[in-house]
Amino acid sequence: MGDNNMGKQHDLSKEKIMATAQEIIGNQGFPQLTFGSLAKTLDVRSQSLYNYYANVDAVIEDIGTNFMKTLYLKMAENLTGISGKEALRGYADIAHAYFESQGQLVQLIYYVHRYPEDSPFVLETGRVLNLLRRVTQHIKLKKMTNDAYEEAFISSVLGYTVLEIMGFLTKVQAKQQQSFQQLVDLYLGEVLE
Repeated sequence: MGDNNMGKQHDLSKEKIMATAQEIIGNQGFPQLTFGSLAKTLDVRSQSLYNYYANVDAVIEDIGTNFMKTLYLKMAENLTGISGKEALRGYADIAHAYFESQGQLVQLIYYVHRYPEDSPFVLETGRVLNLLRRVTQHIKLKKMTNDAYEEAFISSVLGYTVLEIMGFLTKVQAKQQQSFQQLVDLYLGEVLE
């Protein structure tokens, strides 16, 4: 039996641990993510996990880094060459669709504040926010300052999506999407042509 576990330990990798952690989060939620639950699901001794990660927070940091990096790449690819209202709508739509597709993993945004400023998770989150900042710095607004607009815009997009994923917005999908687009339209109405 010891040889069997040793073989499994050699198959272990950071990628495999992260994938398993994402499964646990998706199926059971963040509170159930522990080294014990990871070890059980991976069928290894929990001590084996310490060869890859110091603790669960380090696993979450890597998952969060990849999560935000993927979002950044989607945005950078789709927002290149557009500006103004079109870029703002694109940013909102990409963020909304991505977060919606990630289910429980969207809760990663609640964890980013736990990490130091030089954490890759924090830095990748900053890259996503800086894309919005680059779009908003070149638009003219009716009443709001660009900083206030940027903060309100991202707060509304994220807030709406989180409420939606948590089940507090219970409309059918088509109505949900229509409501989200109306929220975005509200913000686009603040932009001068």
